[in-house]
Amino acid sequence: MDKKEFNRIPFFGIILVIVGVGLLLRQLHILQLDGESMVLFGVIAYGAVMIVRSFLTDVRQSLFFGSLCFYSGLVLALGKYELIESSAYIYVPGFLIATGLSFTMLFLFNFRDLHLLVPALIFIGLGVAFMMTEVGYLYPSDVKEAVRQYWPVAFILFGALMIIRRPAKKV
Repeated sequence: MDKKEFNRIPFFGIILVIVGVGLLLRQLHILQLDGESMVLFGVIAYGAVMIVRSFLTDVRQSLFFGSLCFYSGLVLALGKYELIESSAYIYVPGFLIATGLSFTMLFLFNFRDLHLLVPALIFIGLGVAFMMTEVGYLYPSDVKEAVRQYWPVAFILFGALMIIRRPAKKV
């Protein structure tokens, strides 16, 4: 699909139709949605549209923010509907994982950007480790000690991947 053709797709109109259908279903007492749910689903829908648009138009600009909106909206929606515990002790690791997944999306956009895997793995790893301390699988002191001792590894990996990615010199 050509970029100009794709930009003509009225995404705002599509979002308005979805919101209108949701409000109509609420008015007819078919679906019970409150304002907070509408905002959460709006953030998730916005993020999803930005992700799809980035991949279809081959433009990376809004991919990270769109991914962050999508995954963060999912974390908040899971908490709102009590599929996960609704507390800061769960939300903070959830947002760390969402940030890591957003970096992963940037890597999936361009596989040559190997250096983006380092922050992705760090954020996802920290989120999972903090989540596991909340569930009781790890001790918080063990996680803190591991982070305190091994944080320079992130610099080493990031630098090594940047060196590997370095473009060849033109002669």
